[in-house]
Amino acid sequence: MAIKYSFGKCHFNNGKSLITEVEKYEIDYDKRFYLFDVVPLGAVRMSQSDKWKTNPNHLDPKKRQRAVVTEYFNYKNKVKAQAIEMNFELPQVLDIVFLIPMPFTWSEKKKVRNNKTKVLKRPDIDNLVKAFMDALSVEDGYVWKIQAEKRYAYNGSILVYA
Repeated sequence: MAIKYSFGKCHFNNGKSLITEVEKYEIDYDKRFYLFDVVPLGAVRMSQSDKWKTNPNHLDPKKRQRAVVTEYFNYKNKVKAQAIEMNFELPQVLDIVFLIPMPFTWSEKKKVRNNKTKVLKRPDIDNLVKAFMDALSVEDGYVWKIQAEKRYAYNGSILVYA
């Protein structure tokens, strides 16, 4: 007698872990990839007033756009412009690596040690992915799988495998 299994039931399986521990990241040159020359930025939580506050240099401080919102819109414009230049379209399966610039306050020794290692601090990976996808597509519901990671690098950029 066959037992029917369903995703709708609460279940725990003590199998192998899916996490693969890679200490230092290396670009896979066997795969096709796009490199966006822009420092990754997480999605900004918007308020209603961010829709009508469009001038970051307005004379009235109450009508001024927040600096973080201005930075976010500039980021989206840069990503969009580079995507057009490279003929990049958001794929159904997104394999993306965010290369986060190391703080300038770090010593050279610390930078060498931490280059290509995983980032365990902010910005959150989901906010980085959301900002990138929102920059490229109004409707991104067709993306059904995302594999993303964030790594330290000397220069910030975004690497997307296609």
